[in-house]
Amino acid sequence: MEIFAYLDPGSASALLAAVLAGIAGIGAALRTFGQNFVNKLMFWKKDEPAPAADATPAETPEDETPEQ
Repeated sequence: MEIFAYLDPGSASALLAAVLAGIAGIGAALRTFGQNFVNKLMFWKKDEPAPAADATPAETPEDETPEQ
C-alpha cells in the first residue's frame, strides 16, 4: 500500500500559526497565572507578611523650610 502525502504551503503556514499560537497562549497563561502557580508549588515556603504602609507621605528634607 502506497501512501501519497502532500503538504502544500497553506498547510505549512497553518501548522506554523498553530505552533506560534500555542507558544503565545502558554506565555499569556504564565504571565497571568504564573505567580499563583509558583505559590501553590512552594506551599512549604512561608513568606513574612509585608509591613503596612503609612497613610501619610514621608517628609523629605526638600519639603521642610530652612530655619534661620
